[in-house]
Amino acid sequence: MKQCRSCLARAESIADICPVCGIDQHKLRKDLTVREKRIRGAARGIRIVAMFHLIIAAIALLMMPEFPAPVVVAALAVLNCVLAYGLVRYSLLAYKAATVYYFLIGMVNVISIQRGAVHLGGIAFALIALYLVGNRNAKAIFERRLPESD
Repeated sequence: MKQCRSCLARAESIADICPVCGIDQHKLRKDLTVREKRIRGAARGIRIVAMFHLIIAAIALLMMPEFPAPVVVAALAVLNCVLAYGLVRYSLLAYKAATVYYFLIGMVNVISIQRGAVHLGGIAFALIALYLVGNRNAKAIFERRLPESD
């Protein structure tokens, strides 16, 4: 099984077209059209968000003994790992779960902002992740369709 040069997904290409991003596998980066470059950037952004989910899960597992309810922290770590796996596989279900998760993180941090400036980072993470996963090109990747032309 080959890996796509643009979206880095492992999928069998049909006639050298990636089934996830729809970009020809023989095109070099400099030969991509503007629309294909946007799709490639959206796919890479999704993978960056998935990496942040893995980092958050690792931090949660390392800090688990310091919290009074380690089961809840372990559940959040597992949730982050599952979201990272789904986002890397460009799953539509993971897209829907991730958008709900980012809205919840954003709302919790907006409500908790009076406790300190640390919650500004949570708001920033929620907004950036929501943009990277929820923009038009990323949504087209999750739905396995090319975005409409501009």
